[in-house]
Amino acid sequence: MAGLQKEVWIAGIQENPIPDNSFVFASTDKSEYVENNKLHLAEAGIEPGVHENYFAGSETDLPLATITDIPNEVVLNTYSTDRTRHRDLQEVELQYNKRASVTNRHKTALAKNMGIRAAFAWSPATDDTNNKIVVVGGGKFLDAIIDMQAFYNGLDIYDGLNICLTAEHMAIIKKEDKVLYKEILNTSEMYGFKVYRYNKTALYTSANAKKPFGTVKAAGDKNCSFTWCTNEVFRCFGDTEMYETIRSAASQADEISFAQRALVGNIRATNPKYLGAILS
Repeated sequence: MAGLQKEVWIAGIQENPIPDNSFVFASTDKSEYVENNKLHLAEAGIEPGVHENYFAGSETDLPLATITDIPNEVVLNTYSTDRTRHRDLQEVELQYNKRASVTNRHKTALAKNMGIRAAFAWSPATDDTNNKIVVVGGGKFLDAIIDMQAFYNGLDIYDGLNICLTAEHMAIIKKEDKVLYKEILNTSEMYGFKVYRYNKTALYTSANAKKPFGTVKAAGDKNCSFTWCTNEVFRCFGDTEMYETIRSAASQADEISFAQRALVGNIRATNPKYLGAILS
């Protein structure tokens, strides 16, 4: 019995793998630097230094820019969806809407998984010169956002700024300034940040320490709202594979699953910069 036309199904997964309105889309797409499911980040590069009239009175070679905090090669992760069971996938394959209904379930599941991982990767582990953790405490939440804006502006960063707010923090904004809240809903912007909303953000302890990925929320833990710069974080996609079992004896149905090679992270992988978290 002939199998499914894999290229038809895979195309449905590869088309817009991340929705345009997702906060994950507010990153730099490094897919062009992927080769054999490996990302060559050093080639993607950090800006080199610039010298004025360097060779005026100098015979020395130009300095070699060091990018030691950027790995040369990173292997993309493999994200595999659960098998789903269907009737007569060969017939479904011939009907665009029905086929899209099947692939969209898997694509949505993959995008959600990428969202959780991006939210964790783009939240700071430390409060230092290049990253900031703001604790609201007894103050106003909006003041914390203004402080975060000042942090970036103090580093001469004014463009490509994003903030992802939890539902809890959006509610606080609504209570503090209803006019601004409506403005955010209308424009998706505030204080120089592009605004996104998401709840499965990184967890921090009562001592404001970031917890490991996948940790269960305990008493005293807080979900952060987080900020980042578009050109400091990335997303990329590699190969997409489809696996099918036609007329499985075990289920007396057809089964299908997908595997997506992908990665989200920080361009400065070993030394992330310009990440922010707001805790209340």
